[in-house]
Amino acid sequence: MTDATTESKQLAFVLDIDGCLSREGIPIPSAKAALHRLRSTNTPFVFCTNGGGQLESQRAEKLSKTFDLEVSPDQIILSHTPLREEVVERLKDERVLIVGENCGPVARAYGLAKALEVSEFGKRHPSLFPRRREAENPPTLD
Repeated sequence: MTDATTESKQLAFVLDIDGCLSREGIPIPSAKAALHRLRSTNTPFVFCTNGGGQLESQRAEKLSKTFDLEVSPDQIILSHTPLREEVVERLKDERVLIVGENCGPVARAYGLAKALEVSEFGKRHPSLFPRRREAENPPTLD
């Protein structure tokens, strides 16, 4: 049991990106100043979002530019970030179907060598997606 008198009093923040710090990549007023204040006071913070489709390093670079602040990939938690440690080791050599736009390349970068997005799988097996064929080649009224 932790003694309350010895517990750390350090404050840290987990900050949602989309809708809280920025909207469609445009910083919300005061967000940039707030982040700079956290950094100047050595207050730890990480960014989280339910978005994905890119590596943590790519999102860190984008946020660094958006907020004019050095952001480390270690400060980024994306919807698929937990896969890096929890899933990759167990499934690195298995076939894995990835649901999510642009998440196939991310999964492969994490080490899931045989990962395919649904769209990639559909291109390899078009007979499994008859509706897509209909949409791409609509019947004519001749």
